[in-house]
Amino acid sequence: MNKIITSVYENLTPKQRVVASIEAESRGDAAERKRLIQTCPKVSYRQNDAKFSETMDRLLTAAAAIESELRGHALSFLFAMLNDPKNAHTFLQASADIREAWRMTITNMGIDPEAMRKAGPPANPILEIIADMAPKPEKSGVEKVVAQLKELIGCK
Repeated sequence: MNKIITSVYENLTPKQRVVASIEAESRGDAAERKRLIQTCPKVSYRQNDAKFSETMDRLLTAAAAIESELRGHALSFLFAMLNDPKNAHTFLQASADIREAWRMTITNMGIDPEAMRKAGPPANPILEIIADMAPKPEKSGVEKVVAQLKELIGCK
């Protein structure tokens, strides 16, 4: 696609432009990729405040990530109980730290944890059983997760 006439560039569909851009990038053709970007149609949008929309998107993404992490730790705990019982507690501790960090993060944003639980992804019921078995959260673990969540969500 090195010497393509301008009208071809201007008439590419978004999908074709994405495919062509990836192909140009993969072969190291920066000039081709630049032409694809420069000839991309420019449009204007009217949308909700990006600070709101992006925060909502990030918050729901974080909720899904938390659920996924908790499920992963639950599975790891169960596997460890069968194969390495001495270290199984580390997964319970990680779960406790994550839960507390999530609760602190959303509470500091002014969000009721129960409202977030209902609005977020459905929780796996096994996680409540695991939570009842977990030790108290450790400050250092919680602080680490809070920092990660703040970065992900974009809250200060």
